[in-house]
Amino acid sequence: MDRLDPKDLSELLALLAHDLRNPLSALLTNINFLRTCPIPPDGLEVLSDASLCCAMVSQFVTNLDVISRSLVDSTPSCRSVSVSKVASESIGRLSSQAKAQGVKIRLASESEGPNIWVDPRWVGRALDNLLANSLQYSQTGSLVTIELAAGDEVGIIIVLDDGPVVPPELRSWALLMEAQNDAKRRFEARYGRGLGLYCAAQAARIAGARVALGERAGGSMFELSGPLAR
Repeated sequence: MDRLDPKDLSELLALLAHDLRNPLSALLTNINFLRTCPIPPDGLEVLSDASLCCAMVSQFVTNLDVISRSLVDSTPSCRSVSVSKVASESIGRLSSQAKAQGVKIRLASESEGPNIWVDPRWVGRALDNLLANSLQYSQTGSLVTIELAAGDEVGIIIVLDDGPVVPPELRSWALLMEAQNDAKRRFEARYGRGLGLYCAAQAARIAGARVALGERAGGSMFELSGPLAR
């Protein structure tokens, strides 16, 4: 069989993501309906676990969209958006997962932070994947902190956690597609479920932003940066 060209493969992945959302949406609707019915406490716990699993699967489906879009060249629909808004919306989307894992997410910056010139949809998907990775590698009772900053011509969202630090020699490698199979077998590479770090990097690129891995005070640091809006 002839190999699919990137455009055809992109369209098939987008179609698959669309089709997966229909049964997932129906499942979430049924779970939410059951929450309104008389049910014992242990049953409510089961429903909460099921809701969390659905949220995680929804993130994986979203990453199919990221991979689909990454296969074709396209111009991002950039506009000015505050890093505070990007961070707050991502925290909201990941709040149920954080609560289920007993991890707190704190937005440390009091100011709105700078505005960046990016595609809001895709930069949000990038941050979702970085936050999901922090939650995946955080211990129960720990704290994930988000800081907002302005650098030289860029606005930055910084994600800090006390999980393993990716060694300097693996930081660029861990974001590559070809690294994911090996990264899954290397704890220090912080493989993210659903190809999380790879999809974070790709979503950022699509948005007109970039992702970098680093370290601060012995803990892990992710940076999501985009050009300052003029």
